[in-house]
Order: sequence, then structure tokens, then C-alpha cells
Amino acid sequence: MRVVLADDHPLVRSGIRTTLMNQARLEVVAEASTGEQALQAVVEHRPDLLVLDVSMPGLAADQVISRAREVLPELKTLILTAYDDDAYVRRLTQVPISGYLLKDEAPETLLQAILVIKQGGVWFSRTIADKLMGFSRSHADDPFPALSARERELLALIARGLDNQFIATELNLAEQTVRNYASTIYQKIGVNSRVEAVVWARERGLK
Repeated sequence: MRVVLADDHPLVRSGIRTTLMNQARLEVVAEASTGEQALQAVVEHRPDLLVLDVSMPGLAADQVISRAREVLPELKTLILTAYDDDAYVRRLTQVPISGYLLKDEAPETLLQAILVIKQGGVWFSRTIADKLMGFSRSHADDPFPALSARERELLALIARGLDNQFIATELNLAEQTVRNYASTIYQKIGVNSRVEAVVWARERGLK
């Protein structure tokens, strides 16, 4: 798995790089210390995964992710940061991220998160998950909105961390149809992102 690592602290990048390079199947192909450098690295190296902090000089993390996904739609993104402020969490979970991990987690947890993300799942630290649950409850007017049988089936697959391509194959649907269903589901349950949908569904036993 090809990785671009973006953090404005060289010592932090060095530690993360060492952790990742100890895994034979992970290759750090580029590093960046600003938002612009991170975006350029994605354009040049076309990685499988972008690991980035939320607070770097230049482009904000959510802008980097949005622009990077325009260039490389299949790019997976893991937020790795010390910041768990509500404002950061809300902002970052409104763009297509694959996970949000705090830097006080063990190195083994970082590797586990990347493995889950590689397989199409999502990963977030417990603190972040708790915040997302709170956001989900506060946004949803009806805690049990009416989902059709097909929407419930699709949401259950999303809750398992499966990606749109796999779900499309599983349900014999076009991938664009799955995206359309997902957008409708997000609107009905009052969430803004796939990560929030996973939390919402798992909180209600869909997993």
C-alpha cells in the first residue's frame, strides 16, 4: 500500500514513517509539511492512502482531501492528529475520510487502522467515535427515520465498513445507484458523512 505522509513536525513524521516502514506491505512514497505539498504529492505519486494532520500551514486538511479526491477519487484518507476539538471533528467528518486517529494511540493501533482502511473499512479513536455519536443524535430529528427495506439493507453493509464497489456487487446494483442510495440514507438519518452513518448504524445494532 502506497502512502503519502503529511505532518508539519519532522520528528513526528519520522516516527510515523518508521512505524509504517516496519510493515513490508506499506511504502511511504512521499512526505509533506504543508497542505499544498500534501496535495502535490497526491497528484505526483497517486498513493493508496493519505495520512495527514489537521493543522498544517497552507491549505486546510478538508480542502486538501476534497481536492485530492477530485484528482484521485479512490484515495483513502486517514486523519492522524492530536486535535479532538468538536470544530475539527465536525469539519473533517464532512469530507470523505476513512478514519480519524489521535496521536496518543499506540503504534500498533495505527497499523491496525490502516489495515482496516485498506480493506475498505473505517476507523476512528474512541474519543472521536463518542463525539460523532453525539453529533448524530443532535442532528437527527427522528431517531428512527423510515428507511425502506433496501435502504436498511444497504446501510447495514455500510456499517460493516464495506465500500461502494463491494456493495454494488453484493446487491447487484450499479455503483452510482449505491451512491444515490447512500446520499438518500444520509439525509434521512441526519448525518453528513459515511463515518457518521457507520456510527449511527452501529449504535442501533446494524453491523
